[in-house]
Amino acid sequence: MRNSGKLGWMILGGFLFIPSLFADYPRIRALNLEDPLFRQQQEDVARSYESSKQGQPLPPLIIYQYQPGEQDTLFSLSARFNLPYESIATLNSLESSVLPLGNRRLLIPNQAGLFLPQTPKNEMERIMLSWRKPEGPPLEVEGRVYHFLAQERFHSVERAFFLQILFVFPLRQGILSSSFGNRISPITGQPHFHAGIDLAAPRGSPVYAARDGKVIESGTDPILGSYLIIQHTGNYETVYGHLDSKLVQLNQSVDSGMIVGTVGITGATTGPHLHFEVRQKGRPVDPERLLPKRIEPKP
Repeated sequence: MRNSGKLGWMILGGFLFIPSLFADYPRIRALNLEDPLFRQQQEDVARSYESSKQGQPLPPLIIYQYQPGEQDTLFSLSARFNLPYESIATLNSLESSVLPLGNRRLLIPNQAGLFLPQTPKNEMERIMLSWRKPEGPPLEVEGRVYHFLAQERFHSVERAFFLQILFVFPLRQGILSSSFGNRISPITGQPHFHAGIDLAAPRGSPVYAARDGKVIESGTDPILGSYLIIQHTGNYETVYGHLDSKLVQLNQSVDSGMIVGTVGITGATTGPHLHFEVRQKGRPVDPERLLPKRIEPKP
């Protein structure tokens, strides 16, 4: 057995073990330099960045615990601890940035990197393991085995999923005929707020689910025509309007990229197109900010 000389970890039989009870982790009580453990954590983080820059060995990995306050967020704590948010998120198995921290204690490392689990327990971890290979000695934290990937950050897809902005384009091809926001209605000629985007495409073109989810509404509306609403994690919903046909049923689970219907001219429309909305907590948000940059502008 070899102890690190600091609290928090030891090597035993080739495994790097960190105690499984929160009480065993050094507890940072205040985020100021008067707290000796916070000061030690900050010094280690600074040394790890400098060592990485110089190509020198990194300091020993130490894990602390911290109890967030009511105003703390993942991003505010990331800034205070001088760590990428990914380091805190992966060590604590946080699946997305929208999950509240609540009253849970957080584990805080003393250097930047990703904690790659040996066995995933949520979709975020499955995405990470889909292209990353576990490297380095196994690390046991809270009864789970991880591999610490020092100084690594999320890939773009991991980041998009974690930040809950990962939506795929609902059409293989589509021309943006109307944007999100205030506009003159092509039907009434009056100003109104357009809660989504309109994507012109030939009638019968396949419409794809923009993300994994569940069909929570399937109906007909005088304006939207034949429509579907799919619910997603992170309090998101997507709306697909003016459909010619629907290929999924109410309460059916769908995968990202699955065909859920076809483009039509149902409802109030001047031609075949898809009306596509993204809602978060019931409020419409601009889909163009959340979709890959594949929309062809209106000529």
